Parts: sequence; structure tokens; C-alpha cells
Amino acid sequence: MNYKAGDRSFQGGGDSLFRHLLPDTPEVKRIKNLRGREYEYAEYIGIIEYSIARHFCETDRKTKDRDAISALKNTRKNFNKDIAFFKPELEREIVRNLIEVLEEKPRTQHELKLVIDYVLDVIENRAWMEDEQAYIKWAAYVMNLFTEEENEEYERSIKKLAARLGLSRKHADLMLMKGEEEDYFEFVEEYGAESEGNEGNEGWGEGEESDEEELIAEMERRFLSMEDSEKFDFLMENGPGFYEFVGIYISELAEKGEFGRIQELYSKLTAKYDDFLYLYVYMGATYLEIDPALAKSYFELALKALDKLDELSGSTKERLRGNFLSLIEKIN
Repeated sequence: MNYKAGDRSFQGGGDSLFRHLLPDTPEVKRIKNLRGREYEYAEYIGIIEYSIARHFCETDRKTKDRDAISALKNTRKNFNKDIAFFKPELEREIVRNLIEVLEEKPRTQHELKLVIDYVLDVIENRAWMEDEQAYIKWAAYVMNLFTEEENEEYERSIKKLAARLGLSRKHADLMLMKGEEEDYFEFVEEYGAESEGNEGNEGWGEGEESDEEELIAEMERRFLSMEDSEKFDFLMENGPGFYEFVGIYISELAEKGEFGRIQELYSKLTAKYDDFLYLYVYMGATYLEIDPALAKSYFELALKALDKLDELSGSTKERLRGNFLSLIEKIN
């Protein structure tokens, strides 16, 4: 590469990330994080996540999220070290693969640090889930590195977690967040009411539908066919009675990045209805990945609302309370 490294120090004589990084510029240094700029850095983010997922699938199935965090932090701190410096194979694989990408499309040191910080945030934002491999399994899933059986097992585990928290099937889809490679940073799965019509909120597709379930499925299809303004008005009039539709609509808005519209709906529903438990749950689930602190505040509101509700059975309230408390404790 033909550029001057200035007075930056380099340790060792072999290949390193340092050799493939461009000098920082004032314009680049003004970038604080990659939120909203994911597409510009998708190749670099993707190769890191692929390295972690492949290491998990092909080398060490005992690798945990904390191992990935440690590897990334050590890589970030030692751009100027030879590949040989990185002893854990996961670190070495991340560095090797990053070098391969940087050889073709170099970036600055600051940009690479932002890329690593972005992946660290993604990992840590899944810490609330009940699994020490929550991020790594998800990465393997979206990278299509799991076998068909492993995919099915992973999907079942996410759907069970969503159902346990009282979330809609649409929110389970968003937690899976699986799409084509070129759509990696978007929520790309469409909600297929027709194909999922035989799924109940607890059984997730097991058994035959009852007449009541068929009616609910038909109402859901009609709701999904409405225009945005019609959905909004419908929920303003019927929100608590059709709380899962609230979750579906919020999820649709999140897919499109219309968080202002989500907040508008939230404000109007909370002004009209007291202690709307599942609205708080849906809001918390929506912001888990992008603003954990805000998500935590919504789950705390859900916990308060739960204590005021009389229509739920004691066992249901205790189950939900335990889930909310565990979730609040795990959110960073």
C-alpha cells in the first residue's frame, strides 16, 4: 500500500492490521459511532461477525459471548501487533480476515475502532437473553452456518423466550432478524399471516386451530391489510383488547425505522389507557437492540403495571414478574 504511516509505532516484522490502515483525517475523527451508517461499513462488520460465528461452528462450540468480547477488545488495543501476537485462535482469525478485507478496501484506524465498537455493542445488547452464547448463536444463525436441525432448534428457543415474555410472533421474528446477506442490517422478514395462521401464542404452531383461533387469525389478516392510518385508529379504539396487534404494528414501524411514529402511538395509548402492560413489554422489546437503557425503563413500567392488574392469575403474574426481573437485571 502506498501511504505514509507518520510517526505511528509498529511492533514486529510480520503482517498486522497496522500495515493496512490509512491515517485518520479530521472528517473521519468526527464520526462518533456507526449507528445509521451500518451500510458503509457492512463488509467490515460482517467479516468480524462471520469470523466469530465460523470459529464457534467449526472450531469450538464452547466459545461464549464473553470470549468474543475479550477477543475484540484485545484486537482493538493491538492494531500494531503481528498476527503471531494474537494467541487465541479466535483473535487470530478475526485479525486475518480483517486484513484480507482491508487489503482491498483500506480504512483508517479510527474507523476500524468504530467497527469493533459496533460489534461489541451488538454483543452486549443481547446480554439480557438467558444464554451465555446468545450473540454467537444468533450470528451463526443469520450467517447460515447452522445445520437445518440447529436452525430449527434455535428458532424454537427464541420463540419460547418471546412467548414467555408475552411478546407477539412478530417480535420473535425481529429477535431472529434473519434475512438475505445483502439485507443484513435491515429487518427483512415479512410477517406472513397466511402461512402462520396455525400458530398460537403459546403453542407456536402445534396442533389444530380452534374456531376462536381461526377468528383471531382472520382478524389479524384484516388488520395487516389496513393502511397505516387505519391501523393507528383501530389501535386507539381497541388497543388493550387486541394487544398483540399493538405489538405487530410497533414491529412494522420498527422495521421501517419510524420510531417517531412509535412514540406517537405510545404517548396516545398511555394517555388513554392506564397500566397497558403489554404496550410496555412491546416497547421494551423494540428498543432492546438500539437503546438498552430505554428498553429497561419500559420493562420497569411493565413490572409496575403487572402489580396493579387483577385480571391475570396469580401464577401468570408470578411467571411474568420473574421474567421481567431477570430481564431488567441482565440489561446493560
